[in-house]
Amino acid sequence: MNFEDYHTHHRRCGHASGSLRDVVEAALEQNLHAIGLSDHAPMLFLPGDHPQPGTAMAKSEFGAYVREMHDLKSEYAERVVVNVGVEADYVPGSVDDYRALLAGGDFDYVIGSVHFIDGWHLFQEQRPDGVTREDLWDRALVLTREAAETGLFSILGHLDVLKTKGHLPDRVDTPRLHETLDAVADLGVAMELNTSGWRKSANECFPSLAILKLAAKRGIPVVLGSDAHRPEDVAADFPRAAALLREAGYGELASFSRGERATRPL
Repeated sequence: MNFEDYHTHHRRCGHASGSLRDVVEAALEQNLHAIGLSDHAPMLFLPGDHPQPGTAMAKSEFGAYVREMHDLKSEYAERVVVNVGVEADYVPGSVDDYRALLAGGDFDYVIGSVHFIDGWHLFQEQRPDGVTREDLWDRALVLTREAAETGLFSILGHLDVLKTKGHLPDRVDTPRLHETLDAVADLGVAMELNTSGWRKSANECFPSLAILKLAAKRGIPVVLGSDAHRPEDVAADFPRAAALLREAGYGELASFSRGERATRPL
């Protein structure tokens, strides 16, 4: 497969397996053109060095993470493109802290993801008291737009990931969705087709075909991401994802290097 996978994790985050090297080796096995290393950035919006060991790496580990990625990029340069990346949470009030953390890291790209809505984690089984699925979807879209507006993120992660635990409303095609996609298009931020939903209870990629069609009409750039938390899931379901993107109206994929976006044929 001559694909590029922009969303992968390894054991530093506390809920994935394998090393960064294992991820790169998996990319070679899958004959990828490029592999993006994008583990969860430290949770700067919470106190302490390692506030949630099963969620993201410690703040004190980040420097070693960045150095190891650059070392692998150099070591494997003749065999596969290794893109230096990270997945950072968008939490209002923390953007300046993340901007400072990422400065000087020479990242090829940064994924911005919404995992928390006003302190509530999207993968919790129960919704907050008095909050509807419609409320959560609307708020998630507002936060997604805000994330795009920061200028910090190259790619927006798993747009409708609320459906993982059944928190997405039956009607997702809302005025807020259109407003958000319009803003993302105007800002020139890319989004991902995240294949991990096919491996989870959602049984559907993130985002859905319906949302991908709306994004394609607006010319929003798209990348593929497996969101692999095991080396064996690198590039999982990419042929299926490519077919879905074609059905949505896409003919090319975005590609990133040193923060600059280019395009590749789909």
